[in-house]
Amino acid sequence: MKRIEEQQNTLMYLSRLLQGHTRKGDAEKRVLVFTIQVKHLSNTTQLKKAIYQKVHRALYEKLSSPDKSNFSLFIASDVESSRYKYVPDEVLLNPILPHYHGLIVFNKPDWDHICENLSYWKGKIRSSISDIKEIKDRETDGYGCIKSESIWIDVFDEKKVKGAKHQSPLGDYIQYSMKSHLQGVNRSILIHEPSVFPFDIYASDQDVICANRLFNELWKQQVQSFEKS
Repeated sequence: MKRIEEQQNTLMYLSRLLQGHTRKGDAEKRVLVFTIQVKHLSNTTQLKKAIYQKVHRALYEKLSSPDKSNFSLFIASDVESSRYKYVPDEVLLNPILPHYHGLIVFNKPDWDHICENLSYWKGKIRSSISDIKEIKDRETDGYGCIKSESIWIDVFDEKKVKGAKHQSPLGDYIQYSMKSHLQGVNRSILIHEPSVFPFDIYASDQDVICANRLFNELWKQQVQSFEKS
């Protein structure tokens, strides 16, 4: 996939992620990012939905519904060594260390509430997700002490996004998260195709129109940045 196609693909997912948020310009200030190790990539479509619903239940004590959206979530599967080099087909299809990257964008009132006790909410989200059977168990030593977590959650820090390719720092993180998909789609390997919630579940025709309009705005900004560089 050529660079321009990669950027357009990324902005498509970013527009779906931000669709429905009233404050888009500073969305990167209201974001948690996560990495989740899993046992395998079977049933990945259902697993991604389950992760979204687990986050929703952890935060609001109920499953999502089409009439109200307090946050949006992007998630994409990844494999070992995808950051550094070409990944062979067999690794994309049967990775040794399968995992997911993603980010959660909150509305301003909910983000302010979460920030009042960030450690508590991160722990609650982690605990809820860990109930899913496909999630890899965290490693412990002979004394029962935790050696390695299987779920990492943190506040988004745009300074940690390397090799900026987008006007939006969230675009850079999304492109990083979907790097296995960007390799695989060129070879008709679609197992790593990202998802955006609640868009992928509840989007109406009007939501799709709004997301497409936002994509056009984001791409226009991207092109203008090309021309200035």
